[in-house]
Amino acid sequence: MNFEGKRVLVTGGSRGIGRATAQAFREAGAQVAVNGRTAESTADGIAAMGDDGLIAAPGDIGTVAGCEAVVGAALDAFGGLDVLVNSAGVAKARSIETCDEAFWDEVMDINLKGTFFCIRAAAAALRESHGSIVNVASTSGLSGDANLSTYCASKGGVVLLTKALSAEFAPEVRINCVCPGWVDTDMAKVYINRSDDPAAARAAIDADSPMGRIARPDEIAASILYLASDAAGIVTGVVLPIDGGGMASG
Repeated sequence: MNFEGKRVLVTGGSRGIGRATAQAFREAGAQVAVNGRTAESTADGIAAMGDDGLIAAPGDIGTVAGCEAVVGAALDAFGGLDVLVNSAGVAKARSIETCDEAFWDEVMDINLKGTFFCIRAAAAALRESHGSIVNVASTSGLSGDANLSTYCASKGGVVLLTKALSAEFAPEVRINCVCPGWVDTDMAKVYINRSDDPAAARAAIDADSPMGRIARPDEIAASILYLASDAAGIVTGVVLPIDGGGMASG
């Protein structure tokens, strides 16, 4: 897929799926703005990708002002925008009894509010370029998981936000969504390493997938690039599970 001359913003681009996506777009010829929550985390993410002309767009997308600042940094650098990838997110587990307002707000603000207001901030530029948006939700937005009610609610919101806005923005802008299952990122490793037997926990997670393993970040990135590309020119409103067949067999 060729993205020569395309202008791309990836939120949450300093690590995990976001970093793999930013790197894939850059390798495909795009100009890429990378967002991390702080200037330091953004710089670290860019350095890990070898710099190569990547643009820093730090900011907390858990606030409306932060979303506008992040999108504004990309627009200032590029003079427009062709692709927005909303990858910034947080995954935290708590039972409903231990979920207080601050916890609820943190998860919702980053995962759902941030996605909505980044899209709003980029809307005019993307309509002008006839661009595309890819949101990163989760299989937890398609089915329930114990002690992840807040996370599930936030990612389920991203799924339906994608569908609603795909109708609202068509035909000027295409909006799609990927729903990864387990992905081999630092976030997943933190969860696995907290278990009493990390090796057994990882083996159980791998075994739960019909494909026998969890996804790599670059595999999620490849699907994001497809949905953002001209090859998917008729594709909008799609919610794509990427979980090794877990949803299909579950």
